[in-house]
Amino acid sequence: MILRRLTDALRKQDWFTVAVETLIVVFGVFIGLQVNNWNEARQDRAAGRFYLSSIGADIASDIEALEDNIENLQRESDHAELIDSFLRGKPVAASDWDMFQIIYYRAGWTPFMPTRITYGELVSAGRFRIVGDAALRRDISDYYAGIEEFSLFYEFQPPLREMVRSKYSLAAQAYLWDACFPNAHYRSGHGSFSSCAPFEGADDITGTLDALRATEGLLDAVRYVQSVRIIRRGATGTDLEVARALSAQIEGKLK
Repeated sequence: MILRRLTDALRKQDWFTVAVETLIVVFGVFIGLQVNNWNEARQDRAAGRFYLSSIGADIASDIEALEDNIENLQRESDHAELIDSFLRGKPVAASDWDMFQIIYYRAGWTPFMPTRITYGELVSAGRFRIVGDAALRRDISDYYAGIEEFSLFYEFQPPLREMVRSKYSLAAQAYLWDACFPNAHYRSGHGSFSSCAPFEGADDITGTLDALRATEGLLDAVRYVQSVRIIRRGATGTDLEVARALSAQIEGKLK
């Protein structure tokens, strides 16, 4: 209809009508674009709120893991002092069976990796801009970047695992995992050995402990791992404070 009127006006050289019809077309296109932009902006706001809530849930999960890490690192430090004294032949307030379990279990390490599924997806897709405001996005990015910079300590591979566990018989290791560490889960920091009876074979326990005491470099390795643990514990506390502050900031933004 508009195109026909515009064609007729041009044929008649009715420039006023041409101008009016042209303005109607331009205005219609402009309104259509504005409505489309408004719809896209509304969708982005809704999606941004959804993704911000998901990031908040990821960070809440990190907070729980970091809290568990701090508790576990303290237990590990206490055991490290016990192991240090034992390897030096000092008296310890633990039985041979307790030491047999503690030394084996503490040859492992509790890693921490942040939950960054939502953040990673948004960054990869180039959609992170729809989340929150610029200041909040910067704080979220800084949080993940800070943990990434410290990954060497969070994902540390202790030299103790091979040195210690190679001294334990296969039967002893199978018994420990089945009866004493059934719920151990290093990745989350949960789980520790439970109270379990010694397996049959006291000679195996005594012989293994003697072999551990005689292992060259084991005491140095225990002390080195403890030095890393001390640094890790301080960093974990700092990252926990940052995560809590960021979680509160996100909650405030979602209200």
